[in-house]
Amino acid sequence: MRVLALASAFALSVSVAASLSAQRSASESASGPAASASTAIVHVTVVDVATGAELPDRTVVIGGSRILSVLAPNSATPADSRVIDAHNGFLIPGFWDMHVHIQDLEDLPLYIANGVTGVRLMFGSKRTPALREKLASAAVAPEVIVGSAIVDGNPPVWPGSIIVKKPADARHTVDEIKADGADFVKIYNGIPRDAYFALADEAHRQNIPFAGHLPNAVRASEASDAGQRSIEHLDGLPIACSKREKELLEKLEPRHYMEKMNLVAEAFNSFDAAQCQALLAQFRRNNTWQVPTLTVHRGMGWLDDSRFRSDARLAYMDEEVRLRWQPQNDFRFRRWPPGEFALHRNLFKADEKLVGLMFRAGVPLLAGTDAMNPFCFPGFSLHDELALLVESGLAPLAALQSATLRPAEFLGRSGELGAIEAGKRADLVLLSGDPLADIQNTTRIEAVWYKGTYFDRAGLDRLLAAAKHRTGKGKLR
Repeated sequence: MRVLALASAFALSVSVAASLSAQRSASESASGPAASASTAIVHVTVVDVATGAELPDRTVVIGGSRILSVLAPNSATPADSRVIDAHNGFLIPGFWDMHVHIQDLEDLPLYIANGVTGVRLMFGSKRTPALREKLASAAVAPEVIVGSAIVDGNPPVWPGSIIVKKPADARHTVDEIKADGADFVKIYNGIPRDAYFALADEAHRQNIPFAGHLPNAVRASEASDAGQRSIEHLDGLPIACSKREKELLEKLEPRHYMEKMNLVAEAFNSFDAAQCQALLAQFRRNNTWQVPTLTVHRGMGWLDDSRFRSDARLAYMDEEVRLRWQPQNDFRFRRWPPGEFALHRNLFKADEKLVGLMFRAGVPLLAGTDAMNPFCFPGFSLHDELALLVESGLAPLAALQSATLRPAEFLGRSGELGAIEAGKRADLVLLSGDPLADIQNTTRIEAVWYKGTYFDRAGLDRLLAAAKHRTGKGKLR
């Protein structure tokens, strides 16, 4: 199983990184460099994630939260710099997980421990300022882009959602979300068709992005033209690529989830290549981003597999989560017969093929995990997602871009994120293996910088160890 292989790779990465850390100067602190004007990371190969160029033996100088310079080989190191010898490791920008859920502040250090310096929270709150205040209280955490509470139809799937029934509700909801200070409007499956288009119009008028699921009553092509910023989970794409699209959509709206998946299977069985290419070209023209979240799709297919459920990374989750992740304890899966898991395994393979098609068609892609769904681990699963993207047909560079360069573009923040250049924020990950040669080398983390704060391997290991001894006081809900 790939998940077990990745868990083993992570264990190996700790061992390799520990060995490399032991080679460093004994004066180097595990909790970060001593006070100095700047820090110089020397003898490092800088990976240019825009071009795929690998620049060996560079010196990267950090001052405060920013990269001051990237120096060519044999350049003089600033005299007042703290020097960290990277021993020819590979330096990349910090990762972003563009689809997460946060249930406990004590999960947040797991992102930093895995090199994830930013996340997009896809289920916020009706009280965004209070949520931001709680998130800010975490001692160690990545940057969080905060979505609104889920906007859904009636009845909603999740407690705490905002219910819209008609266009006036949708416009009022956008107004409230904007005033509340969320970074975007998160939409869900059950929004009525007329309310969706009213929401899209109001979001455009108020200059706030909307993103999330594709409502059952809306075609993927319509959502793209309406300006939906991102579509999560490949929602609606198989049906949109089916020669039976109209017929399947008519069956879709009132259906139970399992029946919906049967319709998705029918869609894949009636796939129309030309129709799909036209849709993907539309996504590319409209800059409609896709967040496949293959990790959660895989989890749904293999939840009945005891080997899959024996993942060693469960040690970093609390007992409540471990219990909740068992299929018999989740309202979505507890009544699934064996055939339903088999169906989802087949759908997962079809999803991977669709992701490969999107990549080759130039559709903009973002890495996201749906963390805190069963066996979607905070931090760890970002590396699973990258491996699954490569398995789907992306080049390692493209997979790396989906978690570094592309999030910066999506967020409109290419000036400060997503590359290793002077002036950019010092969000960096030092690897002991080349990620362009093997994407699983992203797990071989030797050090992380977040806004210039340095975590060496020993410091990262302390974050992991602390995750095994939780206080239980960090629950957000």
